[in-house]
Amino acid sequence: MPFNISQFKTQLERYGGPARTNLFDVQLLRLPTGIPVNENYDALRGINLFCTKMSMPGIAFNTADANYVGQMGKKFPTVMQNPGPITATFLVDSDHNLLSFFHLWARQIVNYTKGDRPFAELGGKLPHEVGFKKDYACDMIVKHYTTDSFPDSYYEAKLIKTYPTSISSLDFSWDGSTTFLTLDVQFQLEDIVFSSDNTLKTNNRSSRGGGLLDILGDIAGFADTVRGTIKAGKPTSIQDAINRLDRLGNAIDNLGDNI
Repeated sequence: MPFNISQFKTQLERYGGPARTNLFDVQLLRLPTGIPVNENYDALRGINLFCTKMSMPGIAFNTADANYVGQMGKKFPTVMQNPGPITATFLVDSDHNLLSFFHLWARQIVNYTKGDRPFAELGGKLPHEVGFKKDYACDMIVKHYTTDSFPDSYYEAKLIKTYPTSISSLDFSWDGSTTFLTLDVQFQLEDIVFSSDNTLKTNNRSSRGGGLLDILGDIAGFADTVRGTIKAGKPTSIQDAINRLDRLGNAIDNLGDNI
């Protein structure tokens, strides 16, 4: 069967079109224990606001070889690899609030400095003393939003007991006066939970039946399409207007087939 670009576009648009890399946010669920409160800076909001790049962890398994006489060698999974580390990039604000937050967080993990005194403590820890994970590890959520239903629909990864293991150096230069300063932070985590781990729903429409719940699901999908089209504002071009009309038409056809 020859490739049909129109059918391909129709099927792609039926599922919201291609996902976009910039529709994400990062949420730290609580502050690490012992970090002094800065009344002029909301650290939890700052993490989300200044994060310009973030990775959603993948899944990988270690394997072992099984070799038997007279058979081709085989590999078997043995254990899941730790999903970390993951790296995030943050814009550094001019008042250095974000930079100060990550440096203080690092001191909760290992009190790496003596400061200007021989026994400078932080949170009761002596210099170079290692903290307890329950105090410095925090849960973090990474959300990736659906293009058509932003911000109502998303897929998320909950990173369990996350903490920074590397905070990058800062590179200064006279060459780029308009270049923004960024900070790379590498995080380690203990476990991970994806949205699909908590649901038996599927996005495979070919496997869906024609019951009442499926019809209601189609109606909700139609509503999402209309809402997403309205939120997108005025069409930016003739092709954009055509794409939106096609998307609405597909949603109406799908709704009519199931009622």
